Amino acid sequence: MSVDYLIKGATIVDGTGSAPYVGDVAVKDGRIVSVGASAGEDAAEVFDADGLVVTPGFIDNHTHYDAQLFWDPMVTPSNVHGVTTVLGGNCGFTLAPIREQDADYIRRMMQKVEGMPLEALESGVPWGWQTFGDYLDAVEQAQLAVNAGFLVGHCAIRRYVMGADATDREATDDEVKQIVALLHESIEAGGLGLSTTLSNTHSDGDGKPVASRKAGKDELLALCAAVGEHEGTFLEGIVPGCLDKFTDDEIELLAQMSAAAKRSIN
Repeated sequence: MSVDYLIKGATIVDGTGSAPYVGDVAVKDGRIVSVGASAGEDAAEVFDADGLVVTPGFIDNHTHYDAQLFWDPMVTPSNVHGVTTVLGGNCGFTLAPIREQDADYIRRMMQKVEGMPLEALESGVPWGWQTFGDYLDAVEQAQLAVNAGFLVGHCAIRRYVMGADATDREATDDEVKQIVALLHESIEAGGLGLSTTLSNTHSDGDGKPVASRKAGKDELLALCAAVGEHEGTFLEGIVPGCLDKFTDDEIELLAQMSAAAKRSIN
């Protein structure tokens, strides 16, 4: 077979759990066409990988590149560590959905909870989206060096529906319905599921608990159930015990969240 690119004599770790072995990887028209035995001595380009390891691209399932990728489309340093897919929107924090008047609040919250430089957030991000789908369109236009996917942040959807009240109180029944509807809309636009935080270390730029910390249990479980209505989704959540030792109540809550969604929770 004639191929475009042949990685020859590599130690191959193929991701199946089998033992590493020495072999070749052939690429044609931008796709891997064979792994293992030599697939094409007639290659336009041959790379001698003797002593090197070839693996599938790694997936980093917990990142906060949500803003950085706009001023750093190479997504460093993940791109130099074999990572080919990054998942953002973790810990309940996303940049969408967002109302124009809340942009400054979201920037200052991200500065506080994730240590993102405020100046970079203000000048390095092309703010202008409103819906989660709009945000994903902006990410697509950034032409990233890696694949990227995003959970829908509980803080963002709560702030979008409740405004400043999101950091002060539980939602009413009607507000819970609106928050759940917004989660459905965001997942249908491409969100991968829900992320949330109950950690007492997470405060916003005003020193208040971030919005998801004010959510009642009924709201949280309703959102988890909504995630379960969409294929290929999952949950990510933080409770105070994540930083030290889980209490029985926290373990029970995480179990109830996973059961409500019929999904795994990271």
